[in-house]
This record gives sequence, C-alpha cells and structure tokens, in this order.
Amino acid sequence: MLKITDKAIDNLKAYLEQNSIDSAIRVAMMQGG
Repeated sequence: MLKITDKAIDNLKAYLEQNSIDSAIRVAMMQGG
C-alpha cells in the first residue's frame, strides 16, 4: 500500500501545474532498505 501525506499531494499538484503537466503520472515502488 502507498500512503501519501496531504502536504505531498499539495506539492505534487503545484509541481504539475507549474510545469503544465496534465497527463497521468506513474509511481514505481521498489523494495529496498
């Protein structure tokens, strides 16, 4: 499961808006430690 904070969502929305990105984004989750 992927949990995203409200602050992270706000930052991501701002980044996408500033760079005129309106397409979907892909999130890659990799095991590591």
